[in-house]
Amino acid sequence: MAIANSKSTAISNRDSSPRVPSPAHLVRGPLFEAVGTAEVAAADDNGSVYRMARLRSSDRVSQIRVWSDAITGGTAFDLGLYRTADDGGAAVDDDLFASALDFSSAVGGTDVTYEAAASNHDKIEKRLWELLGLSADPQIDYDLAFTADTVGSAAGTVSLRVRFTGGY
Repeated sequence: MAIANSKSTAISNRDSSPRVPSPAHLVRGPLFEAVGTAEVAAADDNGSVYRMARLRSSDRVSQIRVWSDAITGGTAFDLGLYRTADDGGAAVDDDLFASALDFSSAVGGTDVTYEAAASNHDKIEKRLWELLGLSADPQIDYDLAFTADTVGSAAGTVSLRVRFTGGY
């Protein structure tokens, strides 16, 4: 056994000689917030997409909280990224942040930031383009969206709040 003295990226940068400036997405960067609400209709089909907020590929997500009404049978909603409508609107990774969220009972502000394995807490320093496994920042926008895998049979409201640092 050994006593560890490990450092995060930001602390390693600060302690290095010469000092290495840490990027704003890691230290003292501005924190932004976006919110969105969408209506799920009783007639919506599985595969429906509910676009909630727009993020930049260079953003680093700090927190995602979700709310929903009780949507009868609405047992599997994913949360991930899509291209914007101007960029074709296709799914990029539709469950990057969460998979199979259950909205059959009301959800009251649950933090789902690290629900999916792809965005597990060990990836806390990663920007969106890094979470997606890209080799460089494409400098594009993405829509953060719910995808209804099992949409259910009742109408209801879904909402989210995402907090993120602006990428530079």
